[in-house]
Amino acid sequence: MKFAAFDLEIAKDIPESGRWQDVAPLGITCAAVAFSDNKEPVFWQGIPKMTQVECQNMFATLKEIADSGYTIVTWNGCGFDFAVLAQESGLIKECGTFALQHVDLMLVVTFTKGWYLSLQKALLGAGLKGKRKSVTMSNGAIHDEMGGVKAPKMWADGEYAAVLSYLKDDVVELINLVKRISETKKILWASNKGKPMFVDVPYFSKVIECFDIPEPDVSWMTDAPTRKQFVEWIPSALLGNY
Repeated sequence: MKFAAFDLEIAKDIPESGRWQDVAPLGITCAAVAFSDNKEPVFWQGIPKMTQVECQNMFATLKEIADSGYTIVTWNGCGFDFAVLAQESGLIKECGTFALQHVDLMLVVTFTKGWYLSLQKALLGAGLKGKRKSVTMSNGAIHDEMGGVKAPKMWADGEYAAVLSYLKDDVVELINLVKRISETKKILWASNKGKPMFVDVPYFSKVIECFDIPEPDVSWMTDAPTRKQFVEWIPSALLGNY
């Protein structure tokens, strides 16, 4: 199989509550796709953010990539990236259909275990280098505490190269994770107490197929994520019985 990893960065800060919907629309500053067959990543960007037409064109390119034989992969793309793209492009139905047919690796974990898992934990569990922490600013200074939460302000401050380098590493490392999962058939990570954890991945389930995963017991959790919250932005007609 050929894979293409997709990720985007937003223009607004997300509140500490994590409820990004409270401050939506977020705007998209840049996005990227990395390929499993080592093609050069594809980038999109807009200053100060991408226009609706630019977002529509980006979606069209993503669809062309999928139609050419690549399986699109994200980490929380169903609940975030494609939801944001749907708002910014106005292509709600089209993005909803696309999201249900792509592979969201975080969703596989969340639907199986009942909790969120960060990309960083999955990368480290796979023996990969993890998310990029250092970026070079336009004045030559090294910023050693980079993270997605800092990307909106950096972009607004004109630090485009720093944000793009961070974004590139994210999609490249996600592709590396996909390759590792292809070999091991597992997503591996360590719990906060250091206990080895895993989810079996015998094949790469599409989002719509994840709804067939038996629901775990989350009665011990105080604020367990619901399956509905990941797809509440998708028109109900596309979800069928789910």
